[in-house]
Amino acid sequence: MEKSGLYNGTTHKITLIYTFFGQFERIAGIRKEKHPDCKVIIIDDCYKKPLKKIKCADVYRIKDDITWNQPGAKNLGFQEAEGWVVCADIDHLVTKKNIDEIIKLKKEQCNIYYLGREDNDSWNVFLIHKDDFEKVGGFDEDFSGDYGYDDIDFLERCRKNLNIIEKREIKVKVYADKSSSKLERNCYRNFAILRLKINNKINTGKRIRFNWKKL
Repeated sequence: MEKSGLYNGTTHKITLIYTFFGQFERIAGIRKEKHPDCKVIIIDDCYKKPLKKIKCADVYRIKDDITWNQPGAKNLGFQEAEGWVVCADIDHLVTKKNIDEIIKLKKEQCNIYYLGREDNDSWNVFLIHKDDFEKVGGFDEDFSGDYGYDDIDFLERCRKNLNIIEKREIKVKVYADKSSSKLERNCYRNFAILRLKINNKINTGKRIRFNWKKL
């Protein structure tokens, strides 16, 4: 049975999480595609120019400047979410049509549904119930500080605990990420961490290792 909740006095069926790092050009599209049955959460990962309040979304700002802290930002989003959750990067745009398709989808807990993108298939946009996110231990924040492999680590733990279902026909829009292009993408450290953790069934490490506030 699907769970829903209350958001500003109305029932919502899906929570949508975006992580933000300076992609102000994406906000207009998020406003335009806000679905009435969808709660939107945006996590500002301590970008130098803070994101302000947005009428159509709950905005949270991470106050500690941790490079490549997407695992932590996603964990914060899930902490504040409930029920069925779509997790996306800010260079994705989950449209009203996508949400309609997700609402109609026959969803079952103990499954994680990986969605499609207009350009190619990837493992960084998915639908999961919050209870199942907790079951696998969320994202491992040991990967924060350097680029890459946090999504692969999460996927491997989902493989051990949940059913992986690909719903690639639900295709979200995708845009080039320009705002973080100057950040170093050296993944050697995180690859070494992945090799150490590849057999872990759940993540038992501390989550939300930073200060944050709701705007």
